[in-house]
Amino acid sequence: MYNNETTIVVSYVVYLLISVTLTVWVARTLHKRGAIFLVDAFQGNAELAASVNHLLVVGFYLINIGFVTLALKSTAVIGNSRAAIEMLSDKLGFVLLTLGCMHFFNLFVFSRIRAHGRNNGPRRPPVAPDAVLRVAVPR
Repeated sequence: MYNNETTIVVSYVVYLLISVTLTVWVARTLHKRGAIFLVDAFQGNAELAASVNHLLVVGFYLINIGFVTLALKSTAVIGNSRAAIEMLSDKLGFVLLTLGCMHFFNLFVFSRIRAHGRNNGPRRPPVAPDAVLRVAVPR
């Protein structure tokens, strides 16, 4: 005999544990592996890259943990283990899809930052100057 209240609470706890663990793992991976990319994007400015990397991770946590908590609510009636596993699977699937979308969005942002940094590097005149133009100052 299943107690619906106990089953749904256990399902919620398992969902939260798995979702938050996955979010932390992805955020740490992005933070660690993205640091090198950001240093390159910011032309060797490691301090700026570290700051941006930290801010991106904070935003990643806020968005994903917010999504996980909003997606926690369910009106499903859980009568057996199968229903609990199916509900858990649906919820985790949405979390994984969201994490994947956030990952690709971060890659897109990083590539835009990198391209912008490379296009706005030090500029040189197209042709070396070969003369000096003297301007007469009126007296």
